[in-house]
Amino acid sequence: MKLAFAIFRYFPFGGLQRTALNMALEAVGRGHQVVIFCGEWQGDVPQGIEVRVIRARVLFDTAGIAGFLKAFKREFVRKEFDLLVGFNKMPNLDVYYCGDSCFANKAYHERSFLYRFAPRSRLYLRNERAVFSCDAPTRIMDISLAERPLFTKFYATHPSRFHFLPPGIKPPSLSSDTEDIAGAIRNEFNIPATAALLLCVGSGFRTKGLDRSIACLVELIKKYYLNVYLLVVGADKSSLYKQLAQQKGVVERVIFAGGRSDMSAIYAAADLLLHPAYREVAGNVLLEAMLAGLPVVATDVCGYSSYVRDYDMGQVVSAPYAAECLAKNVCELLRVDKKVWLDRAQILLTQADIFSRPARAVDFLESINKESSVCFSVKEKNEQIVLRQSLAAKWGDLPVFDLMYKMPGSVIRSMPGRSTLRFDIDGHGYYRKLHTGIGWKEILKDLICGRLPVLGAANEWYALNYLAAAGIPSLVPVAYGRRGRNPALQESFIVTEALEGCTKLDVLFTSGVSACAKRIVIAEVARIARELHRLGVNHRDFYLCHFLLVPATLIQALNGQGNVVIHLVDLHRAQLRTAVPERWLVKDLGGLLFSTLNLDFNRRDYYRFLKQYFLTDLRSILTEQDALLLKVIQRARATYRRDFGHDPLLSDQRK
Repeated sequence: MKLAFAIFRYFPFGGLQRTALNMALEAVGRGHQVVIFCGEWQGDVPQGIEVRVIRARVLFDTAGIAGFLKAFKREFVRKEFDLLVGFNKMPNLDVYYCGDSCFANKAYHERSFLYRFAPRSRLYLRNERAVFSCDAPTRIMDISLAERPLFTKFYATHPSRFHFLPPGIKPPSLSSDTEDIAGAIRNEFNIPATAALLLCVGSGFRTKGLDRSIACLVELIKKYYLNVYLLVVGADKSSLYKQLAQQKGVVERVIFAGGRSDMSAIYAAADLLLHPAYREVAGNVLLEAMLAGLPVVATDVCGYSSYVRDYDMGQVVSAPYAAECLAKNVCELLRVDKKVWLDRAQILLTQADIFSRPARAVDFLESINKESSVCFSVKEKNEQIVLRQSLAAKWGDLPVFDLMYKMPGSVIRSMPGRSTLRFDIDGHGYYRKLHTGIGWKEILKDLICGRLPVLGAANEWYALNYLAAAGIPSLVPVAYGRRGRNPALQESFIVTEALEGCTKLDVLFTSGVSACAKRIVIAEVARIARELHRLGVNHRDFYLCHFLLVPATLIQALNGQGNVVIHLVDLHRAQLRTAVPERWLVKDLGGLLFSTLNLDFNRRDYYRFLKQYFLTDLRSILTEQDALLLKVIQRARATYRRDFGHDPLLSDQRK
């Protein structure tokens, strides 16, 4: 294969940069060609790898990234390469190595709404969307399972697009003169042999929590009276942190070593790794330190903090990450004999898979290069087409919109501007929903009523992708198209796999079910509602008739042989946000309650739903959610009065 690697900047001491280089070396060692495109390269170029530096005309800030992307688009010739692998988020990647956290989560949940409008944020969000959007074909090599739910929440990224990679640090080099090496490092920085040496490693002092480390050092000196120094290794600006150390009165105890290539010697000289990071998707430095026999104090946001716990190599600190707690843990670990840490490091070395990331990554690249495409996606100014699975191969070279209009099949539903048709391909059933434009009259009517108009199939397409990514059963979306700029005349379609032999829940409860079956179904409906709203999706037509049960799974669930499967359908009017506003939460839950009022449901059934939906005890629900529940009941009663002309509670009293 001929592989193109793209990375904004390469410098020898960055974790992401070292990962990219190790993967490139592994690929070259297997006989593949690798060309690395970057905006800046520092250090030597290894033999066998070609580096192409793309110079942007502006400084390497937000505008520099945009400039690099434009220049890369001009220089990169796709037909020359088998795969394009990106180590930063950017458009049109075949594979993305996910070494960063979810920026959308930071922009929407950790900053004010104004933050999202800054040029930097808009650029980063646009690049992240280009990789993780449900419309993108990019495969993702991730190193932290904790980040997947966040990408799912914001971009509906399907789990099948992720491929997990183990750590990939270099095996430690063993040396017989460890004491001499450690002594040389301490002499270099004038650190007494009797002093305890804490180590902070990482080129990104802010995210690595250096301010927390300095605060911890102050506690150790002033409260615990320790003779202790802090050695900071990493290529980053240190002026602010020197000033902070000066203010705290510990400037002589904080030593900045810059970027270093002799990390084995640094680890040998240190007594403990202090890594109170604010954000850390993985944290190779934790593993490197532990293998060198150093105990570790790290925050629980670090992806590899689980290794610290699993192999008892230190302490993992949870929120609020106070300096007093960090200092207390450091004191306790420094009292432990060093031989204990060396013995545990040997267990980690022999039992954990922490070296194979480059090999596993190249294995993955080789495997997907041999696969036929499972997704076809094209987006132009006035047209967008997305095809998946078998349809990508069948329709990829065809005029898909013409095919949608001429598709033979049976019409299930036809309305002005919208029709649903069932058709078969190779014995598999599909639904095609075709939208031909709602007209300006309907758009104006919705706007006057304070509603956003539903212009086409996009709502349902994205909602179904969110449900699929979150594991909520529904129609499986396999094709989507949109064309036209005029919102009133915009054409669009969605194709989903057909559901066969399902039963609507309102029909099920009308015909009567056993108490045990009712409990199982209620619990699953509550789970679906909870997960749907957690994703930020509200249905707007959330009635029992839009829940389709697979009858065989209910029989299996009653026999304890599996879980019941209930599909949520008809998401044509669904709305997607980062969080569901209370108004729409009330509408969904009120609609669901309304659809049960003429069925055989009692107070205990409703309590059972609430406990599953809120995942807490009934007393807490009735105390903490009383205002919300009152609005839900009022909404259900109002809908009932509108449709039946009387109050459901008054009907119950007559009975």
